[in-house]
Amino acid sequence: MTGISIRALALDDSPGLADLYRGDRDFLAHWDPQRPDAFYTDSGQADAVGATVQECADGRMWSGVVLEGGCVVGRVSLNGIVRGPFRSCSLGYWIARPYNGRGLATEAAAQAVKLAFGPLGLHRVDAFAREENVGSCRVLEKNGFRRVGVSRGHIHIDGRWRDDVMFQKLAPWDDGVRLDPPDRHGALHG
Repeated sequence: MTGISIRALALDDSPGLADLYRGDRDFLAHWDPQRPDAFYTDSGQADAVGATVQECADGRMWSGVVLEGGCVVGRVSLNGIVRGPFRSCSLGYWIARPYNGRGLATEAAAQAVKLAFGPLGLHRVDAFAREENVGSCRVLEKNGFRRVGVSRGHIHIDGRWRDDVMFQKLAPWDDGVRLDPPDRHGALHG
């Protein structure tokens, strides 16, 4: 898919993200945890983005924006990066509703996974989606994630604890033994 890219989140992204989140507030209420009103303001997004950029600097996550034709249309993150013998993270993504259904989430997830298994040197990426979120499940399946089970009461959304389907993908270089990828500088394929 042409014109779709991801890049690291920057403080300058805050106003545009605030606009996107405000436009999607009602839509996201069914899929995301409850957020305070301030989250949807320019200053609230500046605070949220600032905290995320710090987590990235500390190596706990990689967070980016999804771009279509140079315009920010969503977010993608590799959350909870764990090193040592685990070498794993959890993939998260959101495409603003006006841009849904065009393959942007699928391509953004693919690029984030390539980053995880290449330069970040991770071995496994987990992801979670509600079973009724068919689009999100398809994004993961199109990217080669396997369903590995159901996480009961995984997240509190829209007033109750929700189950999530757990997906998982291992690095294309996984041989059951190797700890590091053969090339941590992005020359991997898959």
